[in-house]
Amino acid sequence: MRSLRLQLLLGTALGTTAVLLVSCAVLYALISRTLRAEFDESLAARARFLTALAEHDEDGLEFELTEASLPEFEPSDHAEYYQVWLPDGVVFACSPSLLDGHLDRIAGTPGDPAFQTVTLPDGRPGRIVGMTFVPRQESEDGQPRLPMEVTLVVGRETLGLQATLARVRGLLIGVCLVAVALSSSVLTWVVRRSLKPVDRLSKQIADIGEDDLSARIGAAGVPKEMSPVVERLNDLLARLNAAFQRERRFTGDVAHELRTPLAGLRSMLELALSRDRTPEAYRKVLGDCLAINHEMQRMVENLLHLARADAGQLEVRREAVDISTVIRECWKPLREKAHARELTVEWRLDESHTIETDRDKLRLVLQNILDNAVTHANDSGNIGISMTGENGIVALTVGNTGSSLSAGDVQHVFDRFWRGDSSYPVSEGHYGLGLPLCKAVIEQLGGSIQASTSGDGVFAITIRLPRAGS
Repeated sequence: MRSLRLQLLLGTALGTTAVLLVSCAVLYALISRTLRAEFDESLAARARFLTALAEHDEDGLEFELTEASLPEFEPSDHAEYYQVWLPDGVVFACSPSLLDGHLDRIAGTPGDPAFQTVTLPDGRPGRIVGMTFVPRQESEDGQPRLPMEVTLVVGRETLGLQATLARVRGLLIGVCLVAVALSSSVLTWVVRRSLKPVDRLSKQIADIGEDDLSARIGAAGVPKEMSPVVERLNDLLARLNAAFQRERRFTGDVAHELRTPLAGLRSMLELALSRDRTPEAYRKVLGDCLAINHEMQRMVENLLHLARADAGQLEVRREAVDISTVIRECWKPLREKAHARELTVEWRLDESHTIETDRDKLRLVLQNILDNAVTHANDSGNIGISMTGENGIVALTVGNTGSSLSAGDVQHVFDRFWRGDSSYPVSEGHYGLGLPLCKAVIEQLGGSIQASTSGDGVFAITIRLPRAGS
């Protein structure tokens, strides 16, 4: 596992080191260029001084140079050199320090001298400067003379320059190493201090137990960059807490809903066994127990469907389905119940609509919605079944009169085990699982479901599914 602290330290240390090294290299290059330029300028100045000593008169070319006045050209450990050539390449003069040696002949001008790095005659590293010039004209008879170009080369050792550059180089390397060490120490302190909020955050997360998901992570003192992380963690905790609360309520609701039919079964059986009865009486008790068992089985099957839908394990087998045909098939088993309650059914299925969906899953949804409408409609009330299709969507609405639900109640109709009308006993088969199951299945089929209520007591469920091919 990678350490964020180590990554930050290595990254910043390497970056700082690279910047310092580049800065020192650039600074050394600038210093070196400046010192070399000053050395060359000093060497060129010495050469220009010597050119001023050259004179051309009726006796020929002369140098007004005395060795006593320029001792640096005398043989010594730090001697400098000069050499003069005539236009035909003949050496006219040279410094005593050259002895039997010679300098390379390079040509420049006094305004733009030529420079070259060489090894001096005595083996020392050095630099030479060369320039071709016309000596000063001196004439006592007043006769003009043809100009004569003379080449002068002056050489000097660079040991002092190299020693200076070596000292500068060592100084820069030392400064760079010290700066890297100091910056690494400072960066270590800064990174450790900057990551303290992460340590505090991890401690807060570790302190949250599975029984205390209502706790939230404090945002005080958290850096701006970590605020989104804290917000997302708090959102996650809220969702986890809500999920755990739903699971606890779900477990309690299942236990509560099963307790009632089980208590009914037990009381019927105990009553039947309390004394001898006729076969007809036993048959009636067994019939009532079987009806309760059917309702319990239906609730368990709905729970299994919901569990599979929550886990995304509902297998959907799509085929072309005429929704008008399916809804009329689902109505047939409810026809007698609706007739017994004297309900009026208004069909508004003007045209046939074909959708691509799972027929069995659609039947499950429609049976629950229609059974819910028949059960909760008022006696002699109305049930409306209508269908429209536009923009590639088929919308089916089932509504019933006699609803006492408010707009606030409608928001809970898809909550599990929620029943807005508690007057219907569990034996009616309504445990508050039908509409939640419809919502889960419709969403699995790629559609949507919506509940609504009106001021005149009409409750309606609308499902929307895509047309075939849309």
